[in-house]
Amino acid sequence: MRTRGLTKAFRGLVALKDHAIELREREIMGVIGPNGSGKSTFFNLITGFSKPNAGQIEFRGRSIIGLRTERIVSLGIARTFQGSRLFPSLTVEDNVLAAAQLRHPVGPLDSVLRTARYRTRVDKAEAIAERLLDLMGLTAQAGRLASQLPYGDQRRLEIARALATEPALLLLDEPAAGLDSNETTALVELIRKIRDLFGVTVVVVEHDMDLIMAVCERIQVLATGEVICVGTPEQVRNDPRVREAYLGHA
Repeated sequence: MRTRGLTKAFRGLVALKDHAIELREREIMGVIGPNGSGKSTFFNLITGFSKPNAGQIEFRGRSIIGLRTERIVSLGIARTFQGSRLFPSLTVEDNVLAAAQLRHPVGPLDSVLRTARYRTRVDKAEAIAERLLDLMGLTAQAGRLASQLPYGDQRRLEIARALATEPALLLLDEPAAGLDSNETTALVELIRKIRDLFGVTVVVVEHDMDLIMAVCERIQVLATGEVICVGTPEQVRNDPRVREAYLGHA
């Protein structure tokens, strides 16, 4: 995926200006910046929740600007959110099954007649859910309501649900928010494992700098809606523009 000249303004306030990024296959990319720097706007534009005022977004060589969110998901882009967007009244397993069925839909006639196609697709969705719940350590919680899970488990369930759509690009929006240090350490390993197992490109928006520096191979830094630095963790750590954006001095 790549963006070029991506710009978004809200009532005259520019949230993102001339944004450009080019993601490599199977890399883990971090996007960081102070509050109000445009990180969430970037994710919202990529996933169709907002439309840009200018610029291009290309995924696998085609423009995705103007596409509906569900179409973008079907092309291979999935995300999590800062706050929980789970279905609280569904079980843990059903949350994942609902996402898996976006890739393996079952028509009403097949459901009524219990056709071979119905059974094949249901079996596939159930196999995906079983694998992902095992990966996230949630198998024992499969029958619980999502609303009953501890917060850390809810965050992992959100990642499982995103993976159930079989993405090529996974966008994680502040996945460490609300986690303690042990859970954050485990999250670093989980993100690496997800990349290695599924071959996905991962983009992480996060305020937890320890997590970003530990897991990301490249980092893009935003400030007041503009890209001020792109590089390795070491390059970003030593860039005077980054220190000025965060600390107010070079």
